[in-house]
Amino acid sequence: MRVLVTRAERAGQKTAKRLLRSGFEAAMLPLAKPVYAPDHALTALQQPHSALIVTSTEAIATLAAIKDTLHHHFSTPLFAVGSTTAKAAKALGFQQVRTADGDGAALADLLHVQSQAQHQADEAPLLYLAGYPRAKALERALDTYGMAYRVCEAYRMETIAYQERDIAQHLDDKPIDAVLLYSAETAKRFCALPFNAKNMELFASARFLCLSQNVADPVSPPFNTRLFVALDPNEESLLSLL
Repeated sequence: MRVLVTRAERAGQKTAKRLLRSGFEAAMLPLAKPVYAPDHALTALQQPHSALIVTSTEAIATLAAIKDTLHHHFSTPLFAVGSTTAKAAKALGFQQVRTADGDGAALADLLHVQSQAQHQADEAPLLYLAGYPRAKALERALDTYGMAYRVCEAYRMETIAYQERDIAQHLDDKPIDAVLLYSAETAKRFCALPFNAKNMELFASARFLCLSQNVADPVSPPFNTRLFVALDPNEESLLSLL
């Protein structure tokens, strides 16, 4: 089975290796690349904050670029969207890492429960080290809970502008059996590729496997007739769909 990995290069390579170990053939087509803004993160960290919020390992990669300045921040509570991001935060040196169940809404729930337990309504705001573009589910949920937070765009995902011949080389002109989609923005980028309309035979029987319903929603025809959504918003659940 040929599986198309659309994640950014660094994360995509890890997924590809995992697929190969499981007996699948992985084709890589990163649709975006991270552009880090460590100076933005450093400035934000210098402002009062009660805890950090991260929803991607790319935010941790931004912090890694300024690791030498983080020693007095490693004891700050850090709330991660899922286990992969939490693992990266711990590896960098953060000591108080709490993990949600894989999406923004679950992360907001965890933050709300924590704030209620501590009864500290007047403490400094949370600091969300976010990417751009991003889903706003977390911010909407925090607003609903009335929680104070600041957003620092610590990185942005820049669309990779492929020539059609480059995509053909990535796919090796062989049919794809499954396409992995990890974010709504990636789904939009994939569906917008002009290459697809001219090479539909490569995706004629492909299933589109989405990390969550939010990721599945932007998938457009004809691909949206073959959508499958992971039971839980994590890679293990996503790959179980293969």
